[in-house]
Amino acid sequence: MLLELKNVSLSLKRDGKYVKILDEISLQVNKGETVGIVGESGCGKSMTALSIMRLLPEKAKLEGGILLEKEEISSYSKRKLEKIRGDKMAMIFQDPLTSLNPLHTVGRQIEETLILHTDLNKEQRKKRVIELLNEVGLPRADEIASDYPHQLSGGMRQRIMIAVAMACNPSLLICDEPTTALDVTVQAQILDLMNHLKDVNEMGIIMITHDLGVVAEVCDRVIVMYAGKIVEQAEIKELFINPKHPYTKGLLDSIPKLAMKKTKLGSIPGMVPSPDKMPKGCRFYERCSSAMEICREKTPPMNLVGEEHLAACWLFEEKEGEANASSRNKGLEATLHH
Repeated sequence: MLLELKNVSLSLKRDGKYVKILDEISLQVNKGETVGIVGESGCGKSMTALSIMRLLPEKAKLEGGILLEKEEISSYSKRKLEKIRGDKMAMIFQDPLTSLNPLHTVGRQIEETLILHTDLNKEQRKKRVIELLNEVGLPRADEIASDYPHQLSGGMRQRIMIAVAMACNPSLLICDEPTTALDVTVQAQILDLMNHLKDVNEMGIIMITHDLGVVAEVCDRVIVMYAGKIVEQAEIKELFINPKHPYTKGLLDSIPKLAMKKTKLGSIPGMVPSPDKMPKGCRFYERCSSAMEICREKTPPMNLVGEEHLAACWLFEEKEGEANASSRNKGLEATLHH
């Protein structure tokens, strides 16, 4: 296993008090695997990524365990974290124009990672920068290395961000909405590139997105988040064919389909609750068409509802019954250590 999060919770200080943003997040990523994290804005997807990278405000409270290649990194000092960021784990942010420094050439910005994490001399670094630009499919690598971010298109800037992240061949790559601002053709090229780099380097990738089309294209497993909690996780085909949680079903119903005869897309009423005003029981209760009285009072546990398929919903707790509790727990344990 490459990455494991064990009951990770995150609280941020707001108006003098701590508010819980993430609530007991547990997930795993294996080498050579792409895991998608989906959900609406405000569900905690990006905060999960920032917690893994430890790019958090100074007074943030992070609880639980984060293991990278079996090493506990959640308690690492700032200096130790700087050694593994960009080396063992790297992150591609949503907007490359704001992530890249407008005052430095793109070649210089790729080279910075090499200066921090390798012993390469100046000539070797220059050669590696050109190699990386070629690897991410940019033509005229020599010329582009001397360009500034504003001189490049959105797709080219995103490729530069990938080159920066890939400079030291990290074991884990986190991608936060990497194709949001790109047109469909460029988006397909970027996704193909990331799949290729994953296969060549045997990386584990976390793909954070609200686009289920992107998830279907590149992911092996999917984690669905709602209001700071994981509500469902399954292999990609299983989730699309047999979604269990009402929230997941709502997300899938909102995707336009070519064979669809309906003129109106499905939608989920209401909004994601604010972190400081979370309901007592199931956080999806007020928006759920299948809600029961128990949902208002008690938070549903994560149950095994199929082979390597987990969902946090009282509908399935009722169907499974108490007699299956033992086998369910064994299955859950096996899945979490898959």
